[in-house]
Amino acid sequence: MHYLIIGYGNDLRGDDAAGRVAADTIAALHLPDVTVLSVHQLTPELAPILAQAHEAVFLDADVSGCQVVRVTHVLPRTDGQYAGHVATPEALLALARAVYGRSPDAWLISIPAVDFTLGAPLSPQAHDGVVQAVDIVHHMLASADRSSAAEP
Repeated sequence: MHYLIIGYGNDLRGDDAAGRVAADTIAALHLPDVTVLSVHQLTPELAPILAQAHEAVFLDADVSGCQVVRVTHVLPRTDGQYAGHVATPEALLALARAVYGRSPDAWLISIPAVDFTLGAPLSPQAHDGVVQAVDIVHHMLASADRSSAAEP
C-alpha cells in the first residue's frame, strides 16, 4: 500500500465528523494505491495497517478555534498520549515503529470545527474545511505520484 488516509471523529457530534466526511469523500474517488479508513477514534489496532503505508494522512476536526485548514508534518512520539484505546497520530506512528519496525511519512490535516452539538450537521465552516482538506489531499497525492514517476 502506498498511501493511507485516516479520517477520524465522532459522526454524531456535528463538526467532529469533519475528518470522517473528508475521508469518505476521498474514498468515493477510488484512487489507485490509496487506502482510506473512516474511524471513530485512533486505536492501536491501526498500527499494522499504518506500518505498511509509504505515506499517511490523518484528517481530524480542529477544536482549537483556528479558522483555516492546517497541514502539519507528524512525527512518531511517545509521551504517554494514549488514553485507554485512543491514540494521537504521533503515538500511533510511534507504536507502528516500535512493534512493526517502521512508520510512514505522515501529515495531519486539521479542519476548522465550531459546532459539536449532538445530531447537528456540519457547520458551513467545517463543510468548507472538508472541501479544502480533500483538495489538499488530492494535491499531495498528485505531487507524490509525480515525484515517484521521476525517480530512476
